[in-house]
Amino acid sequence: MRVAFVVHQYPPRYSTGTEIYAHRLACVLRRQGMDLQVFTHEPDPRRQTSYKIVEDTVDDVPVTRLTFFDGLAPNHALHDYYNVFLGKVFGRWLDERKPDVVHVFHLMGTGLSLIEECRMRGIPVFVQLMDYWFLCPTVQLLRHDGALCDGPDTSTCVECLAPDNYGYQGLRMFAKRDGFVETALPDPDFVDLNHAGVGPRRAALHGRKQFIREVVRKCTKLIAPSRFIKRMFLAHGYDEEHMLHCPYGVDPPQGSIRPVPVAGEGTVTFGFFGSVNPQKGLEILVSAFRECHGNRLRLVVRGNMTHFPKYAKRVRAFADVDPRINFKGPYGHGELAEALSSIDVLVVPSVWYENTPFVVLEAFSAGRPVIASDLGGLSEIVHDGVNGRTFRAGDPGSLTGVLAEFEEDPSLLLRLAEGIERVRTLEENARDFVRLWEQALAGARITA
Repeated sequence: MRVAFVVHQYPPRYSTGTEIYAHRLACVLRRQGMDLQVFTHEPDPRRQTSYKIVEDTVDDVPVTRLTFFDGLAPNHALHDYYNVFLGKVFGRWLDERKPDVVHVFHLMGTGLSLIEECRMRGIPVFVQLMDYWFLCPTVQLLRHDGALCDGPDTSTCVECLAPDNYGYQGLRMFAKRDGFVETALPDPDFVDLNHAGVGPRRAALHGRKQFIREVVRKCTKLIAPSRFIKRMFLAHGYDEEHMLHCPYGVDPPQGSIRPVPVAGEGTVTFGFFGSVNPQKGLEILVSAFRECHGNRLRLVVRGNMTHFPKYAKRVRAFADVDPRINFKGPYGHGELAEALSSIDVLVVPSVWYENTPFVVLEAFSAGRPVIASDLGGLSEIVHDGVNGRTFRAGDPGSLTGVLAEFEEDPSLLLRLAEGIERVRTLEENARDFVRLWEQALAGARITA
């Protein structure tokens, strides 16, 4: 079986959850002898390249990288989710590589025309719901003021996108001045002479949700890693019979893991592992921890400080007044066992609807309980009082109370650790996908 993975960006330059997950799955399948290749977008943050295609290999995985300067697209709001030119580039790639199945992890930077190219060739295409990009142009269902968003609304989306300074300023002006006419067609009355093209951009944004849903319906199946994200998509008109719930799997940490201390022994070290950005809620954790005055408590922060430098600097300054808080920087995959051994409890204080954070599964696989905000897929895997604790999202006071419990009740840590169930492996996850691909190909042969 020849398989193609499609992802919005790929290691080694990009290494957040989706990219790492796709790459590790690719490595597992390649080791098993599968003919697997990756097609990815390679963003050019300096905007020095208009268009190019580069072939390379990462850990024995063949990768085709497409760079396209989106400033060349006349309508950025439309290019965000649909670009006929990039679809044709992908179509030529499909004709050359001839995959039997295509598995999509993300389409940001490439767009939905890739699905259309697969369907025109009769290639089964599976789409993984890694986040909310198919619903939300900013991916995370957060409004511009940081409040949770239940789904796309044209005027709200404009308010969120305007700060990006990417051609949406005129859209925001019209949203405040006139409101929006409920039509999917450009309205000349909305085009200001000083903001040419605002009307088409507004129309592209307004029609985004329905257009994406109609194209995605053409894929073979949608795969939802959490029941929460499945419910979110069902609430926005997606079909239940078209969606499958298939939980993630993760590689167990390579190396020895220090066991959690028994009741009353030494300190309790909390850990924050992840990107230091506003959505991850590190400032909430730091605020809550500073209000815990116990001498047995420590906090270790492991994360990239460069993606949101102003935010990271502010949180770091706020944390530096407490000597119990230690910033140690990010860690590599080979250092995961060591990083998890340095903590006793993982804390995930996210303020957005997380799907299923891989770091939670990795912590569980290392026997570490998890404290998590009560949002999204987190509540689905972190069971309060069983394998961790939950608190009210965005509420430092609620989190302070939970953190303090670990000093007040020395037996809590071990009790929660004992409540952790076995975590699915990446190999098991890969077998699920292979089974789905084989079923799709068998069905295609029957109907041919």
